[in-house]
Amino acid sequence: MRFATRLAAAILGSLFALAHAGHDDDVRVERALERYAGMVTEVGAPDGEGRIYSFRSTPIGPPATTPEKYPEAGLRGWRLTFLGGKRFASAFEVQSNTASEITVSAARGPLDGIAVRDVFVVENIRLTQ
Repeated sequence: MRFATRLAAAILGSLFALAHAGHDDDVRVERALERYAGMVTEVGAPDGEGRIYSFRSTPIGPPATTPEKYPEAGLRGWRLTFLGGKRFASAFEVQSNTASEITVSAARGPLDGIAVRDVFVVENIRLTQ
């Protein structure tokens, strides 16, 4: 009985210790997955074979998701997924970017079919084949 009482006291003590854990008010915790949501404002020029691999965009959503947060090519390797339009649910890998333009890798094919006002999200996660 004595062992069970000590065990219960130890468990309760650790629970109370966990209840008091946390961060100071000054500490900012970053989101686990960075995202940039945007809308297509201009479709890029086609290459010599008529395929499109880039577009210009404007951010939508909270101000923390603006592309200015990411330097040139800061989105490189991120997954871009269209949330509307003819390319709905199509995913691509970002090859490069500027503050307002995104270019995708040719590995997943061209962006043919995207249109102005199509909505997309770019996430800091690798595109799986």
